[in-house]
Amino acid sequence: MRNVLTFFLLAGLLISLGCTSRNDVSYSDRVKAALEQAELKDVTVSEDKDKNTITLGGTLHSEEAKAKAASVAQSAASVAQSAASNRIIANEISVQPVGAESEARDVASNLDDAIEKNYKAALISSRLEKQHIRFKAKNGALTLTGTVQNTSQSHEAEKLADGIPNVQQVVNQIEVRR
Repeated sequence: MRNVLTFFLLAGLLISLGCTSRNDVSYSDRVKAALEQAELKDVTVSEDKDKNTITLGGTLHSEEAKAKAASVAQSAASVAQSAASNRIIANEISVQPVGAESEARDVASNLDDAIEKNYKAALISSRLEKQHIRFKAKNGALTLTGTVQNTSQSHEAEKLADGIPNVQQVVNQIEVRR
């Protein structure tokens, strides 16, 4: 019953967002409103308009809540934009089960360190280490930035990242040098 109620509340919010004529509301404001409507008030939202990215942060107590936050954010951003300007939703939410918060933080930190070390090794083995690729892991999301010489190198860097153990999401913000 509760899931049905949540669905109808979310659907109503998305429809109202889609029908609004206000252009002064940012995507992040719309995402924040949708998350609050879905009772996910502990999620932080930041927007980088230059990189076309909305980043979710904060702390939740389950993987299900983290996935729900990503879904709500993606739906809210999709309703508010044209198909040509799809926003990237970077899900950097920390999952900390009640009573195990400290251990969860330690595990996440160690996993992120391992992701970064494994990705560095993958760049070296694929001979992309000389490119200007920077990377940062946060709560399973691996964000790639910097520059490469061509599009195929950007795709290869993303494919490598996607194959790293414990990576839940790859956010490719690598620019191709002209």
